[in-house]
Amino acid sequence: MRVGVVGAGFAGLMAATRLREAGHEVVVLEARDRVGGRVWSQRLVADDPHTVIERGAEFVLDGYEVMRRTAQDLGLSFADMGMSYYVREPVGGLPTTHQEIAACAAVVAAGAAAVPWSTPLTKVLAEATSAVPASALQAYTSRVVVTNACPEDRLSAAAVTDSTVAFEKRPSHRVVGGNQSIALGLAERLDRAVMLRSAVQAISWGNDEVRLHSSTDEIVVDDAVLAVPLAVAREMSFDPPLPAWKLQAWERAGIGHAAKLHAPLLAPTSFSAVQSVSDRYWTWTATDGTGEVQPVINAFSGSGPALAALQVEAGPRTWVEKVAALRPDLSMDAAKAIVTTWSDDPWSREAYSAMTVDVEQGDADCLVSAVGALHFAGEHTAGDWAGLMEGALRSGERVAAEIIGKSTGNQRNPTSP
Repeated sequence: MRVGVVGAGFAGLMAATRLREAGHEVVVLEARDRVGGRVWSQRLVADDPHTVIERGAEFVLDGYEVMRRTAQDLGLSFADMGMSYYVREPVGGLPTTHQEIAACAAVVAAGAAAVPWSTPLTKVLAEATSAVPASALQAYTSRVVVTNACPEDRLSAAAVTDSTVAFEKRPSHRVVGGNQSIALGLAERLDRAVMLRSAVQAISWGNDEVRLHSSTDEIVVDDAVLAVPLAVAREMSFDPPLPAWKLQAWERAGIGHAAKLHAPLLAPTSFSAVQSVSDRYWTWTATDGTGEVQPVINAFSGSGPALAALQVEAGPRTWVEKVAALRPDLSMDAAKAIVTTWSDDPWSREAYSAMTVDVEQGDADCLVSAVGALHFAGEHTAGDWAGLMEGALRSGERVAAEIIGKSTGNQRNPTSP
């Protein structure tokens, strides 16, 4: 069987790898001039091979079993970051502590679990005001908005029903040399099957054949995997049109908007994690493969309103000024600061998926289900792992197993959720 894969991010490359291992012919079409998608590692300082920043997905967290197994298979290793993704010092709001925020998270999670799926998070937060300190609730809301890259009035209560685990101190890791090394390693094994600068613009599909119309060629395959961000998939042309249940689930799916800031440091520092409560971003310094703290300040902000307040569309200046006020303990080289955004990138259009009030309870099945010979992968199809590198990799394995099962007659090809 010949399978076409659209997108050379983690999901597409994993799907192609597993299909190749099962004896299928694969071709991977990628619009960018690099592999990795929203996983993008880069040197911040040209003459320093160790100072690699993650302009996209960064943290390797609990439960990342597929990512760890894949890295080991590729001969890659992980570095402990020193700081913990899960614990951040709240600054810039009403005085509170991490312990109070964690307790607040437990109260909100319980409230969210007791209301209907589509209940706005703002309603649950309002009901929690009598049970938790206002300072902790303010800091908790700031963090949840940033993490989900979506404002609280758009978030569903379902987004925070299990958020308590995110407030327990646990180790955080990164791939030595950059998380994108996983994509590069998988692509190297696929070799000439990966075609860069090949943007798929239209897809003609049926039950037994798919035609991928790219900017460079037309590829005819038996089955195809669409492994691009959902915001990009929405803009593609399909002939015949996809069924209504699929399109409606796509339309309801939430889109998160986020940005990252990186700036070199002029003096050594220790690892840290500090949250700007009022400005809705957080910063960290962390160790890398050398065992030393990288000479870099990293920052992440999520949600449209927060990004607008930081003026990220105009570059790093405003954000750098805010970080300098938040972190007077650090000496930054502001002239070399860079901002990375994803919503204005034509091949992503979003940071990652978000659980908004528009999402319906059965939509997860709709996002996953195949249509004829067309299959779907990507972090937005990963259920509980949505929005994460691990989710993207798991979705690639899932869709590969789906196609392999179909080809051997052990699994029907689903055409509806």
